[in-house]
Amino acid sequence: MRRLYILFGFLVILFFCSSCEDFLNQKPKNAVTNFNYWQTETDVQAAIYGMHNGFRATMGDVITMYRSRGYPFDELGSLWTKISNNDYSEYSSDAVLFSWESEYNTISKANLVLDNLYRADLTQDRYNFYRGQALCIRAYVYFRIIRYWGDAPLVKNSGDVTEKGRTPWREIADFIIADLKEASTLLPPAGELKDASGIKIDSKQIPSQQTANAILTEVYGWVAGMNDEPELYAEGIKMADAVIGSEDYSLVANPEVVCEQVLLGNSREGIFEIDYRNTSPDDLKTSGSYIAGVCQKWPVDKLSTPSTVRTVYIKNEGVTKLYPDQEDKRREAYFYKLDSMANVPVSITRGTAYIQKWRHPLTWTSGPLQGRIRYYEDNEILIRLAAIYLYRAEYRARTGDTQGAISDLNVIRNRAGAKSYSAEDGDLINAILTERERELFLESDDRFFTAIRTGTYPDKLRGGFKNLTREDIKRGGAYLPVSSEAAHYTTRIEQTDYWKTQFPF
Repeated sequence: MRRLYILFGFLVILFFCSSCEDFLNQKPKNAVTNFNYWQTETDVQAAIYGMHNGFRATMGDVITMYRSRGYPFDELGSLWTKISNNDYSEYSSDAVLFSWESEYNTISKANLVLDNLYRADLTQDRYNFYRGQALCIRAYVYFRIIRYWGDAPLVKNSGDVTEKGRTPWREIADFIIADLKEASTLLPPAGELKDASGIKIDSKQIPSQQTANAILTEVYGWVAGMNDEPELYAEGIKMADAVIGSEDYSLVANPEVVCEQVLLGNSREGIFEIDYRNTSPDDLKTSGSYIAGVCQKWPVDKLSTPSTVRTVYIKNEGVTKLYPDQEDKRREAYFYKLDSMANVPVSITRGTAYIQKWRHPLTWTSGPLQGRIRYYEDNEILIRLAAIYLYRAEYRARTGDTQGAISDLNVIRNRAGAKSYSAEDGDLINAILTERERELFLESDDRFFTAIRTGTYPDKLRGGFKNLTREDIKRGGAYLPVSSEAAHYTTRIEQTDYWKTQFPF
């Protein structure tokens, strides 16, 4: 593995040296070396490992957590109070929070693979496998970019070094869709993924055919909601059908198994994940499950007590409001003894619930911090099967398939031991969106993005988000501002319209 990373680093150096010489209009001395590099599958694997390493670093960076604006905590602390109110008054225009540099570094690694893969001596199956991976990763990162920033530079290949402005996000979405459609035709099903030695791949960070279809399910819903294109919900249903109908995935038995197995990673319910299971103990920047570290103490942290202060927390009454059905097993799986702890004196609990959704902390084994949690081994779950069921339920409801929507909704409710949907639950779409909150509690940034794309942000989000008009949304009021550092690389970048006054370039 280490040799593959070294080879990838060497390749990147060659690529940039070649680019510099092209810029100086000199004969590219390294061109032959770069050409010769892409000879064997080992060479390709090195580049692919480098791409995945960059992807994991981008997705797992603590900055990703700090961008989250939809957490349902009652106490947000200094981490999220202002950003959750859409208030950036304490940030400078070059804040790392606003930077997309890491995302574009990962895209450049994917482009490097896509532009040079043909040089290697690969069978058609292996060529398809590596190309499909790079297409999936590039597409997902671009999807991340348009959800965070909207319009953005579109870099389609590694040789494109021209100054770029911001391409309309809807055009980038078409590019994403094209990448994913091609990846779906190139990649094998999850159960047939194999490495260069023919060994089965279990890691859900490695995209499969269904991974591409699952991402497409999300993309179609985002575009449909954000750009008023309801016809795309039907396309999302088709993609969800392909994932749910696959023999490679199934829901686990109950919420307790979700916590013990699915969130740990690489289960049959997981579809796309950032894999931390084999993370080096020294690689703390990408150690996974940051949210658990700030909202979970006792009883997961064995050296804590019920009185231990948590950085952020949610009140017991808020949890019982979200999970009103006392038969819902998520009440006891995601939270420690929710009902009985409500009777403990407030002087101890502060009236809060004790989250225990992530169960696999790794502790320091020596030194002054011995026994303390060092990080969580749990994977970062980007997409799991339960989410796809709920996407399909929503899309079916929006396209008039009421019974199909109810059926999908009840699959998730019944797995949790909760009551099936009835007319007493009110509007079907609202019931489905609420079920997303319950099932995917604190997972990725699902609550925020769902509120924005469905227009439910005045009810679900806080502060300044509640006052955003539809015109504000179109002007970028729900996007992050663009870092002023972006303007250092090109004169064509402009600030998002909504943020021009506060963060002018």
